[in-house]
Amino acid sequence: MNQDVLAPYYGELGRLSFSPGWARPEPSMWEAPKPKFKPAVWRFAAAKTALERAGEFVPIEQAERRNLIMVNPVASNFYATSRNLVSAYQMVKAGEKARSHRHTAAALRLVIEAKPGTYTVVDGARVDMAPGDVVLTPSWCWHGHANESDGASYWIDFLDVPFIQHSEAMFFEPHPSGFEKITDNGPSRYRIPARNALGAGSGAKVVEIAKGLMPTIGLQLLRLPAGKRRDMAKTTVNHLYAVISGKARIEAEGGASESLGVGDVMVAPSWHAHALEAEQDAVLLQVSDEPLYAKTGLVKTG
Repeated sequence: MNQDVLAPYYGELGRLSFSPGWARPEPSMWEAPKPKFKPAVWRFAAAKTALERAGEFVPIEQAERRNLIMVNPVASNFYATSRNLVSAYQMVKAGEKARSHRHTAAALRLVIEAKPGTYTVVDGARVDMAPGDVVLTPSWCWHGHANESDGASYWIDFLDVPFIQHSEAMFFEPHPSGFEKITDNGPSRYRIPARNALGAGSGAKVVEIAKGLMPTIGLQLLRLPAGKRRDMAKTTVNHLYAVISGKARIEAEGGASESLGVGDVMVAPSWHAHALEAEQDAVLLQVSDEPLYAKTGLVKTG
């Protein structure tokens, strides 16, 4: 039938908020994943310089957190690092406190530089922070940061905010006291020193951490001796890597090949095969959204 004759019909469908399934402007299903996000790298040295500059004109009272978000460089993306995860570099200057709040998004920190006297308070418990520590703030836990040392502290944040936003399940609440009171100074299960988790030895090792504490985020510590290579098959899972010590080269499908040092971050998005090779003895933190895919039966490999 002549499309001009049908125009009023299709116009009426649009007015009623219908879309004809036989005339979709683009497919809604396809044979294999078509990833939007790309492999990308962020450098700690560049972030540190930029944060130091921001520290001159962005007071901690103005910013909920003084951080730099790692935005995946693809069209129409202004926030996410990968489909379900976001990462950022954060700085707390000497003598500062970043006020407490809580949110449905789960979060964790990988400490890059911090002197004694740097800590996070999680639901009233003081959690000291030292380089190489992974510090957890699970969903809806109160948390604030403090730096009582004489130097600035830096860490990398990882959160499932993009997933929570997509799910329309975001809640956020500032702490009524501004900075929560410390009620516990004992050891915390929310602090995971990488060296302790990996244990003694120098051989290749992979250790899963924080299992059961972060239901939307998967965490693994990787120890790779110099020259050791770890190949990762193409999968629906998104992976982020941060170097804790040493140096490693990461190659990702599409031609990306980057050498990463301490504090550097690379994302290997869904459906990108990739490999890690230690250029020096290296320890890395691997952050993924694997638990989300596992719970829904969507972990697939190519």
